[in-house]
Amino acid sequence: MRPMRKATTMVGFGVALSIMVGLGGSAWAQQGALLGARTVADLSETDVIAVPGGQSFSSIRLCVAQRAVRFRDLDIVFANGASQDASVQRRINAGECTRWIDLAGQRRNIARIVMRYDTLNNVGMQAIVTAFGRR
Repeated sequence: MRPMRKATTMVGFGVALSIMVGLGGSAWAQQGALLGARTVADLSETDVIAVPGGQSFSSIRLCVAQRAVRFRDLDIVFANGASQDASVQRRINAGECTRWIDLAGQRRNIARIVMRYDTLNNVGMQAIVTAFGRR
């Protein structure tokens, strides 16, 4: 089961990189450090973006491609096991991003971002959520 999750994450990451390259000099290309991406499932309500370790960030934001997503909750889990609940609770249309979400305390090493959401319009391509970090 774990190899499938890794493959799905890598496919989502590859698609997100392709979208960013295709957008060239747009706002997405200037979002900060790419933390990871996830193709969010129509039938799922929770997904996780695993963030490679060793880097510290002061804030994050999520950007959506291909289809709107209504975020209900966002949990940011740090490498030391602590977590931060971030209230997003809004619809993010394709091509839009959340506000920058400040991380509590000093710059933090993020382990994963847990998203709770509803996908909207279950017809066509699945939404891709890409996380960016600001140092």
